[in-house]
Amino acid sequence: MQRRDALRSGVALLGGASLAGCLDTLGSESAWRDLVVDRPEAVYVPPEIHGMATWASVNADGYDLTLFASRPHGFWTVTGTETNQVAMREAHSVHLMAAVREPASGRYLPAEVRVSIPYEGESTDRTLWPMLSQRMGPHYGDNVTLPGPGTYPATVQVLSAGIRHRDRTTRFDPGVHEVEFEYDPAAIEALDRTVLDEDRRGEPGAVEPMGHGRGEHAEGGSHVEGHSAVPTAPSVEAFSTHLKTGTVGDCRVVVALDGNYLIASMRTPYNGFPLAFASLSARIDRAGSSDTLALSESFDPELGYHYGAPVDLDGGERVTIAIETPPQLARHEGYETAFLDRGEFSLRLPP
Repeated sequence: MQRRDALRSGVALLGGASLAGCLDTLGSESAWRDLVVDRPEAVYVPPEIHGMATWASVNADGYDLTLFASRPHGFWTVTGTETNQVAMREAHSVHLMAAVREPASGRYLPAEVRVSIPYEGESTDRTLWPMLSQRMGPHYGDNVTLPGPGTYPATVQVLSAGIRHRDRTTRFDPGVHEVEFEYDPAAIEALDRTVLDEDRRGEPGAVEPMGHGRGEHAEGGSHVEGHSAVPTAPSVEAFSTHLKTGTVGDCRVVVALDGNYLIASMRTPYNGFPLAFASLSARIDRAGSSDTLALSESFDPELGYHYGAPVDLDGGERVTIAIETPPQLARHEGYETAFLDRGEFSLRLPP
């Protein structure tokens, strides 16, 4: 698909560094921690957590857009089942992030987000990576370079990811937004930065998302009125007919029926963030026949982002859910070794 091609090409455009080369390009204690943490091949507690500042907010027709900034830091892109570490460089000024939400529910909306920041006859242009972090959940981001402190205009383009919307009212047209933000290097450096206790780093688990547990929010006011600060996948109770919650590696997949519509809602453990931009299929085995169908990326304000397809079921069938391609999401520390498995699990429908 087009966005996955963009994700692959982005690796070549932005460049990466081998682990051995990270200390040369990053020259930071973040790179050193990457080496000293014994990372499990699963979700783990990262070495530190970062605060963030809100730079701009837009209430558009069909979505809410918010821009955030934090200190620059490294991350990993994903191509198929392989990861590539993207270097943080001395020239990087901030880690720029965008959140796109469905206005009524506050749920995460898959999109393509492009940012252009003009300055001094030049410009910083980025298609932000679809990303996942334990503090911010699913978002779009990249490290960017700015020449110095000051007020900057920016053009932000939000494009639909081309997924199915079960409720037509949640569809949105592409939007172009002119915003302005104040870049103050001292303010970015002053953002909260907490190094976690050594006995927690690298252990299975996750830190709490922004806005959960302590009433916190991004500096500048990132709280979305009426919604939690970070969107999570719906609870099992939100599905009318829950069939099974299966696992493939660290992916949790809630399988349910809504009438004749088969749903696979894939999410992270611990924080329950939706896992986007994967490929899933369902094989339905009946007496004497077997059918395989693709589960399409879909959005519903009640069910959130999920994978689904209409099905014709009589009862008693064996259903096998397969992850054909794992989530093609860039990841921050704590997620870069997880959600890379292909695999399947099965369930049998009641008669």
